[in-house]
Amino acid sequence: MKTRVIVSAVIERDHDLLFGKKKTNVGPYPNTWHLIGGGVDDGESLLDAIKREIKEEAGIEVEINRSLGFNEDYEPNKHGEITHYIFLVFLAKYISGEVKADDDIEKIEWIPKNKLSEIELNKPSIKLFKQMGYLA
Repeated sequence: MKTRVIVSAVIERDHDLLFGKKKTNVGPYPNTWHLIGGGVDDGESLLDAIKREIKEEAGIEVEINRSLGFNEDYEPNKHGEITHYIFLVFLAKYISGEVKADDDIEKIEWIPKNKLSEIELNKPSIKLFKQMGYLA
C-alpha cells in the first residue's frame, strides 16, 4: 500500500474559506470540495510545499499562521489503488493575488464559514471542521 503525505490549508479571508473542486470523477474524494493543497515533494519542507501548492492550485499568496494538526484516511488514488493519506493541515491567511483555478482544480470558490454544511466536503474536511466547531 502506498502512503502519501499531503499538506493542505484552511485559507481565511474575512469570514470566508477557500475551497477547490477537482475535475469530475477524478482522484481521491471525487466530486467533493477540498482544501487547497497537495503532495510534498522529496526533500521539500512542509511550509515550502504548502505555499507552492496554494500558488499552483489557486494562484495566490498566503501567510501560514500555524499548524492545525494532522489527520489520516485510506482512499483510492487517481489510479484506483488504496492509499494511506496523511494530511498535515495549516491555518493560512489570504495576502494577495487573484484566485483562479489551476493545476488539477476545476472550480475554486470562497465559501462563507456558515455555509459549509451546504457543500459536499470530503471526509477529512468534514472531520476537521467538526473539530474546529464549524460543522455540527
